[in-house]
Amino acid sequence: MVNWFREKMVIVTVLIVHAMFYWWVAVVGYKALNKIPLLYHYYPVMSAEATPVIVIIALSLLSMVAGLVVKAVRRGAGDGAFVLEYYGPWFFGFSALVLFLWWQIGPVANASYVPLVGLFVVSGVGTWAVHWGFLKSERSDRERAKQAIPDAGEPPEEPARVSHPTTTFASIYGNEAIKQRLKDASTAIVNRKKDTKPRNGILLHGLPGNGKTVFAEALAGELKLPFLQLSAADVASKWVGERTSLVRGAFAQARRMQPCVLFVDEVDSFLESRDGGANSTKEDRDVVNALLTLMVDIREARVILIAATNHIDRLDGAGVREGRFDYKVEITPPDEPARIGLLRKGLKSNAPSVRVDEAVLVSVAKRWNGFSSKRILAVTEELSDYLRGQGGSSEAGFEDFMGALRQLQGQRGSVPENVRPLEDLVFSPRTRDMLDQVVGRMADPEHTEKHGGTLPTGVLFYGPPGTGKTAACKALARKVGWAFLPATGADLARDPKRLEALYAKAQDLRPTVIFIDEADELLRSREFSPATEATNKLLTLMDGVGDRVADVVWIAATNNPEQIDPALLRGGRFTEKVRFDLPSAEDLARHLVAWFAKRSVQLEPGIGSGEVAAMLVDQSIANAEAVAQHALNRAIARREEKVIVRRDDITSALDSVIGG
Repeated sequence: MVNWFREKMVIVTVLIVHAMFYWWVAVVGYKALNKIPLLYHYYPVMSAEATPVIVIIALSLLSMVAGLVVKAVRRGAGDGAFVLEYYGPWFFGFSALVLFLWWQIGPVANASYVPLVGLFVVSGVGTWAVHWGFLKSERSDRERAKQAIPDAGEPPEEPARVSHPTTTFASIYGNEAIKQRLKDASTAIVNRKKDTKPRNGILLHGLPGNGKTVFAEALAGELKLPFLQLSAADVASKWVGERTSLVRGAFAQARRMQPCVLFVDEVDSFLESRDGGANSTKEDRDVVNALLTLMVDIREARVILIAATNHIDRLDGAGVREGRFDYKVEITPPDEPARIGLLRKGLKSNAPSVRVDEAVLVSVAKRWNGFSSKRILAVTEELSDYLRGQGGSSEAGFEDFMGALRQLQGQRGSVPENVRPLEDLVFSPRTRDMLDQVVGRMADPEHTEKHGGTLPTGVLFYGPPGTGKTAACKALARKVGWAFLPATGADLARDPKRLEALYAKAQDLRPTVIFIDEADELLRSREFSPATEATNKLLTLMDGVGDRVADVVWIAATNNPEQIDPALLRGGRFTEKVRFDLPSAEDLARHLVAWFAKRSVQLEPGIGSGEVAAMLVDQSIANAEAVAQHALNRAIARREEKVIVRRDDITSALDSVIGG
C-alpha cells in the first residue's frame, strides 16, 4: 500500500512539473520569440496560457490510461516500475506525435520550431532521469527487503544463489581422474544427439571436506556458465508447503537462466529416502516427489543438474537411479599431486615466512593419504602457532608437520596418564626384542621408509593370560606418541558397524594404534565363528579400500592364536607376531624387588623377594602383583605402627588369588 501511494504521488508530481515547465517555456518564452503561442493559430478561442497546459495534461492522462491498459493485459504486478515501464514510453510517444504534427502544419508567420524541440528534449531527458532515480531507489529498497524474513504469501522468486565462477579445473590440484570424469559427463549432457534420449544429473558423493562444491563450481567455470546454488537453508520455511514451492522456484529460475549449471548442495536434505518411517513428514515426502518430477523435466532444458551428498546411502532409491542421476562421481580424498599442491598453497597463504624443504613436503604428502583437503589446509594454518610454541623456528621439518597435525586434532585417543613406561614392564628377552623392533620403526616413520623399511599393518600379541599384552600396547602407543583407540573383540564381533566407526576415528586421529583386546571372538576362524560378517569387515579394512591409509596400526591380543582365521595371519594383515611368555624366576624376583621398593614395603626377616618369587613360579606378572598387593593389604589391615609383610600374609594371598 505504501509503495502504491508513493508511486501515485510521483506521477502527480511529474504532471505538475510538466505543466509548470511547459507553461513557462511555451507561453512566455515561445510567445516572446515567435509572437504566436502553440496551437493558438488553430484554436483562437483558447488562451495562450491554457493551451500548453491543457495539451500536456491531456497527453499525461492519455499516457496513464494507455499504460494501465497495457499493464492489465500483461498482468504485470505493481512493483514500482509503472512510471518507467508503462507510463513513460506512452507519454513520450504521444509527445513525439504532437511534435511531429506541429512540425508539419504548425509553423506560421515565420515561427521557429527550435525552441519547442529544445523544450521537448530538456524536459523529456530531465523527467526520465527523475523517474529512473525514483525507480532505482525503489528497487534498492525491495532488494534489501528480500534479505529480511519473507511474508507468508511472498516467497522469493529466485531462491537459488547465482554466481559466475572464474575457477576452472586448472585451479584444482591433482585428481585428474575426477576432472576427466566430470568433463566427459558434461560433454555428454551438453552435446547430446537429437535422436538419443537426453542424459543429465551428476551426483557427487564422498566424505566431507574433499571439495564437492569446488568441483561443481569449477565445472561451471570450465563451461563458462552461470552457477545456481541451492541448499537446505535457501528453502527453509516455517510455512507448510513453502519448501516445495521454493524448490520448484529454483528449477524455474534455472530454466529462465539456461544455459546454466544448477547445483543442489546436501541433496540428502531434499531427497531423503521415503522409507524413513516416523521421522518423515508429509512435506518431506512432497519435496521428494516434486524433486523427482523436476529432475526428469529439466532434462529437456539446457541446464546441467549437479547434486552433492556425504551420505549417498540415505537418498531415495528413485532419485539415485539412472534417468535422474545418470552420472555418479565419487569425490575421493586428494591424491598425492593434489596433497602436494594443497600443502604449497596452504604454506604460501597461511605460513609464508616458514621455510620447508621440498623433500619434507613430499614426505608429508605421502603420509597423509586419506586426509581431506580441509584437513591438509588446516594443518598449514596451525603450523605457525606450533612452531612458535616450539621456540619460534622459521623452518619446518617432518616432525613439525606431525606435531601441528596432532595439535590440530586436539586429542591422542585413550592412553591414560598413569601408563607405565615400556622400560618398566617385565618381558622375556625375546619379547622385548620384538617390541623394540616395532617401536623403533613406528617412532620415526620417515626414517623407516626412507631406508626401505615398512611400518607394520597389524601386530598379534599372543600368550598366556596376564603376561602384559594390554599394558605393553598402551606403553608402546605412549612411547611412540601415537593415538590409542582400544576396543574388545566381543563388542566388535557383535556389531560390525562399530568396527567401521573405530576405523574412521583412527583415520581422523592418525597416527593411531587400534588395540583389540581379547580378540578371540573377532579373529576366530570363520569355519567355526558366528561373527563372520565382522571378520570379513576387518579383513577389508586392513587391506584398505582403494588406497591403504598410512599410519594406522592394528594390534590384537589373544590367548589362543591357534584358533585365528588363517586369512588374518598372512602378509599385509597380522604379519608380525609377538609372543608373551611367563616370566622366569629371575625376572619375577627382580620385578618383585622393584614392586616392594616402590611402595616402601618391609618383608618379615628371613623372607626375601627370591623366596616369594619361588612361591610364584609359573605365574604371570599380573598374578604375582595381585598376590603381593593382597599380602600388603592384609598387613595394612592390622593397623600396626610399622607395616611388615609376614610369611602368613603371602601364604594367605596365594590361597586367595591363586587358590592353593
